[in-house]
Amino acid sequence: MLARSATIFKWSLYAGATLVFFLLQGALLQRISLWGVIPFCFPILAAVLGMYEGPLPGSIYGLALGVLCDLLLPAAIPCFYTLVFPAVGLCAGLISQSLLPAGFVCAAACSLPAFFLTDLFHCLVLWAQGHEAWAAGAWLFLRETCVSLPLCVPAAALFSAVFRRTHLDD
Repeated sequence: MLARSATIFKWSLYAGATLVFFLLQGALLQRISLWGVIPFCFPILAAVLGMYEGPLPGSIYGLALGVLCDLLLPAAIPCFYTLVFPAVGLCAGLISQSLLPAGFVCAAACSLPAFFLTDLFHCLVLWAQGHEAWAAGAWLFLRETCVSLPLCVPAAALFSAVFRRTHLDD
């Protein structure tokens, strides 16, 4: 178990890594459009941290990340990302504990359900509003996943560095 100061230090480093990706998303990725979609790094962040830290910390981080995204990004309903990202962190934590060891392959494998959950929930919201969105949602999931999945590599590398730095004594 980490001491209180070590825990504060660890989560400060994770917050700094998250800030790097917020800046990357806002400054660079928002200006890139491939196949009609913008690369979207936030589901990857929730998945990668859940992969390294486990289900409970991943869910809590997903909740905090979702609140930040809901405050900064437009969404179909209020609290959209706050509802989805904790589930992403939970799924990623469970995948890394039971199926794959944490690493780049696991980061990619955890990011697929992250985009699936995000786009499935988006389809459900559109369906509840009276739109037939299943085919469009599936096509969006495929395009968004293909365009965003390469971001797993820098996210896993940065979060891995934080994880290794803060878990040397474990």
